[in-house]
Amino acid sequence: MNDYTTWIEVLWNDAPRDLALLWTALALWVLLILVRPARTLVLRKTDGGRLEISRHALHRLLEACAEQLKGVVHARARVWRSGGKFHTILHLKVRPNAKLDAIQGYLEQEVGDIFRVNLGLPDAAGRVRVKVTGIVPETKDF
Repeated sequence: MNDYTTWIEVLWNDAPRDLALLWTALALWVLLILVRPARTLVLRKTDGGRLEISRHALHRLLEACAEQLKGVVHARARVWRSGGKFHTILHLKVRPNAKLDAIQGYLEQEVGDIFRVNLGLPDAAGRVRVKVTGIVPETKDF
């Protein structure tokens, strides 16, 4: 036959496959929306109510704690809950003269205190990992 017949046949035969790919992509998108982490973390649930904190507020609380240290220029926090405990990773950008062992020990203590004292969760503090992701040179005054 002519060229038009073959293209029509090809398009007609590929249409069910394309439709299946479209539905698969849509199902994956819906699944990703359902699986994404919640915007708030439930800290405590009682008969009287719930205590929640937004992930952003918790991250900012931990980042502010780290950024107040001498030698730390920028901090980025990530918190997740596993086994009933909140585990923390702090990504830091530090100055060249920063004392990393002192920073790490202080942050372990302070993050534990934030969960125990500030948030009222005595047994919720899990592992605290500190990762240095960059060195920022000192600014020189002219």
